[in-house]
Amino acid sequence: MHKATRVWIALHLLAAVIVTLQQTVGGGQTNNFTIFRESFWHLAREQDLYAPYPGVTFDLFKYSPTSALLFAPFAVVPHTMGLLLWNLTNAAVLSWGIAVLLPGAAAAWALAICFLEALGAIQNSQSNGLVAGLMILSVVAMHRRNAGASAFAMITGSLIKVFPLSVGVFALIPSNRWRFVAWSAGLAVVMLLAPLLVTPWQTLIDQYASWGAVEARDAAKTGMWWLGGLLELWTGRAWPHLPLQLAGALWVAASAWYSRDHFDSPVVRQLLVASALGFAIVFNHMSEPPTFVIGYAGIGIWWAALPRARWRDALVLAAVVLGSLGATDLVPNQFQREWHYDTRLKAIVMSVAWFAMQYDLYSLLTARANRAAGAP
Repeated sequence: MHKATRVWIALHLLAAVIVTLQQTVGGGQTNNFTIFRESFWHLAREQDLYAPYPGVTFDLFKYSPTSALLFAPFAVVPHTMGLLLWNLTNAAVLSWGIAVLLPGAAAAWALAICFLEALGAIQNSQSNGLVAGLMILSVVAMHRRNAGASAFAMITGSLIKVFPLSVGVFALIPSNRWRFVAWSAGLAVVMLLAPLLVTPWQTLIDQYASWGAVEARDAAKTGMWWLGGLLELWTGRAWPHLPLQLAGALWVAASAWYSRDHFDSPVVRQLLVASALGFAIVFNHMSEPPTFVIGYAGIGIWWAALPRARWRDALVLAAVVLGSLGATDLVPNQFQREWHYDTRLKAIVMSVAWFAMQYDLYSLLTARANRAAGAP
């Protein structure tokens, strides 16, 4: 591993420790972590995971019952220890995923580009660093023909947030695709039923019904930080989510198919990962600022995987300065409100970057296909 990569991994982990100190000793808010932590106890006590619990948390749990079970290691230890482990887990999985995907100093550049977004996600005690890392590790394991590990990373991430399922289309490329399908189906069944370890069958059925009701309500949300939210902002009317998301999913699937003869190429694989990470934000109707670490990991991987070009440099600089720094206390509050939040500036630069990824991916694949065909 390159020295610069080790330094940036250490910085991500150090940031997790510092944020934990700020959240505990400094009295920062840890509402999201409290929701995750209490979800395990609600599951074990046969309480509705998705009901409001005023006085304990000021928002709802929205993940799967299996996620509540998976939060057990962070719930059975004291609060501060659990928070530290949770923040370190998010930082470590994201950092390790990028480090094993990209060679040499390229990983360091990608970690640097997504650092501020990773910091913001940890400050909100979010799961987004973990989700991004699992998506990356799933594709790495695919290439290494480890179908079980690939399926485990994908299914685990998808039980937290559904968009990690998008990397599953890449697993249909290698020759061991049916092993991946079998592993995914088996693990999905096992993990969906795993909460039966601590709760009765009927209670689990009720939990899934409540989860479905929460997801149905969230499906109608408007004005969020995604491509559809931008269209709503610009046109002044709500757009149906499903057609736009289906179009994005079909595009990612088409990219996987077009890449089927080039999956062993590191740069093709890296661009596919970057595209999937960007897709998880650009086409996610629940995107909000703390989720953007997923997309910015994609931006970092895309930029670091390719030769330098001025237009890419300018786009990444805009993403970091306007999208990341523009939301910090380093800029005036008026700028944050009028330019960053009111215009959904982070969503704009993320969307532009995702379309740039598609241009580079298809340009690369076309060039490789032409060379293979002997075209001049």
